[in-house]
Amino acid sequence: MPTPRNPDTPSLGPGGDNLEAGPGSSGLGSFSNSEIGELVTQAAETMAASGEDAERNYQRSLDRLRERADDVVPALGAQYDALSEEQYLERWGLVQLLTDLRHAAAVPALENVLRQPIPPERSDDPAHGISTVGEEVIIRTTAVEALARLASAGDSAAKELLLRQVRHEVFTIRRAAVQAIAETGDTELTARVRDELSGTEDERLLNIRRVDVRGVPQAVGGRYVKDSRTDDVPPPEPPRS
Repeated sequence: MPTPRNPDTPSLGPGGDNLEAGPGSSGLGSFSNSEIGELVTQAAETMAASGEDAERNYQRSLDRLRERADDVVPALGAQYDALSEEQYLERWGLVQLLTDLRHAAAVPALENVLRQPIPPERSDDPAHGISTVGEEVIIRTTAVEALARLASAGDSAAKELLLRQVRHEVFTIRRAAVQAIAETGDTELTARVRDELSGTEDERLLNIRRVDVRGVPQAVGGRYVKDSRTDDVPPPEPPRS
């Protein structure tokens, strides 16, 4: 059964700050193998699509890529290296394709993504606009998700690389790696993480679990949040002077 895309990740889509995918506007650059490039462009288009059949079409595109995985996966990795630093969404899109392909050959490409140092902040006002460091972190946490999927399937190389990320210099990436390992259900790998983090500040990360927002109790009320300990009768108006 196809696995739906993670709703927490960014998406390629037309307009605004999103990547408008298409044969002439995918932003993914030119592939040395035009046939592979066409397959990747088609996958990028279906990744960006919406509608009733969007997920089904995307999974079909992924199936076509898997049929040529020995050529596609290295091409995705090479294309990632060919893109410029500021092409954040395009670089993320390539990593997301590697994630959804769930192919063991992707591990070297994912390792390359994760080992690259994060450049310094390029934005003049990251607190109120786009943070370039934040964009870089999203790309790398997506790579962590890719490793987690492979590790859950028993890929030993993915497990080792995922384990190394619990010592990443960036806290958000360390946290993503620890949570990903915990969610694989691999008791041996989890025990190794526990040993690795024992006595450090990051040991607390082992107690954090990712929760689907739909399962979190929501606040009741519109403009004002309702206090469940009181009734709905409004307080009396103050006397007029």
